[in-house]
Amino acid sequence: MNSKRRLTKGQAMIEFVIIIPVLLLLIFGAIQIAFIYSAKTTLNYATFQAARVGATNHATYSALRRGLIRGLAPLFTNSGTLGDQRDDIAAGIDSGGTRRDAVFEVDNYTRIIRVNPTSAMLDVGGFGEVVDGNIAIPNDNLMYRPTWEVDGASIQDANLLKIRVQYCYLLMVPLVNKIIGSLSELNNRRDAASYREHHTINDPRFADANRGEVNAAADVTATYEELCQDRANNQEGFVLFSEAIVRMQSEAYFEDTDDTFESFMCDGTKMACP
Repeated sequence: MNSKRRLTKGQAMIEFVIIIPVLLLLIFGAIQIAFIYSAKTTLNYATFQAARVGATNHATYSALRRGLIRGLAPLFTNSGTLGDQRDDIAAGIDSGGTRRDAVFEVDNYTRIIRVNPTSAMLDVGGFGEVVDGNIAIPNDNLMYRPTWEVDGASIQDANLLKIRVQYCYLLMVPLVNKIIGSLSELNNRRDAASYREHHTINDPRFADANRGEVNAAADVTATYEELCQDRANNQEGFVLFSEAIVRMQSEAYFEDTDDTFESFMCDGTKMACP
């Protein structure tokens, strides 16, 4: 009887040793997926915020960036008052990147694609006119504007701002972070015949962050490594994307009026403009 009990205890111990790694991966994986879901929900809101700010500020990179920072800020502070939240954001900015904050994340790990209006629409040969010294798509008296189409759209359609935001989210849960990150990178390099018509091998298909024609028109092939940068070294980044569409409340500008960010306007890295 004693020997049978010892055998039973030994069997239970072996089963426990076998199952505990799997159980830990399941628990950690569930936690990481919850974090990813929270980040995706926040990104959806931030993208809409960026579109709203962009719609009232000429669809420039500086305006879209400002709205995106506002929307992503809740990811990096858990304070209950606006004053404490401002302090948290300021502390992150002052840390120089050692403490994550929305400004650092947006400036280093996001990319904005202005899907509409297109560059052809903004061109003087399209709907573009000189407004206050800038080439812009008019936003007033749209019923009486030209009836021709550019890129298959009228000037009324050109006054719809549609943006897509890519964000390389940092996976923070140990063990599973590298597994999930590796799967993202693996999918990024997927070479299936069904994708070849519109995609190159290095396109980020795990989020389909550049969709076919948009990617080709923008002449941008953002890879997992390019978007995630240092996070790609250890497969700790996971690309999320979100879209938003709002009606313009101001003229869409061809160039950014903010001297600090004008070089990023449609540069293909911070902002792509097909």
